[in-house]
Amino acid sequence: MNTKIHLSRKLQALVPSELIVAPFHSENPLGKWNATLFYVNHKKCLLLVNALTKYTVIIDRVSKADFMNFREIFIDHLYRQLSIDEIKIEKHNISKLVGHIHFCETDNDQKTIGIQNYLLQSVEDWKYLYGHIDDWPFRKINAYINTIPYKQLKYTYPKEKMSVLIEDICKKHFLN
Repeated sequence: MNTKIHLSRKLQALVPSELIVAPFHSENPLGKWNATLFYVNHKKCLLLVNALTKYTVIIDRVSKADFMNFREIFIDHLYRQLSIDEIKIEKHNISKLVGHIHFCETDNDQKTIGIQNYLLQSVEDWKYLYGHIDDWPFRKINAYINTIPYKQLKYTYPKEKMSVLIEDICKKHFLN
């Protein structure tokens, strides 16, 4: 399996160019992800949004070197967020579903980018509320984000959509 992560233009500048591949057709049951960059106390953080479910994963304190082993970082953060959101799946099954990660240039997915921009408007409020990055409850913030209903999802929650998607995938692929 291959997981495509489409990078915002800002994030493309951070990812080593040799890791960015040309867009390709991929049939990952989890779909593709869109990633963008934001800063907290001069630390780089990523906001990844799944295009199918609008499910969000935040990865804090990212460095350029992290992209060389990004698969493990992404799987770990995704698994922890799914656990917090009470979506049941074994970590080894997440690893199978993610497969190989391929970074691609932006695909200009306006719906997903719109959600990212909407969420990033709250970053300044969170900076005021939580202060220093060491005091940020990233998983709690992320759990809150995954309970925001979106028109694109017919006003259901990304958490619910991801739960249904993973349940369907597990049945079809005999996982868990």
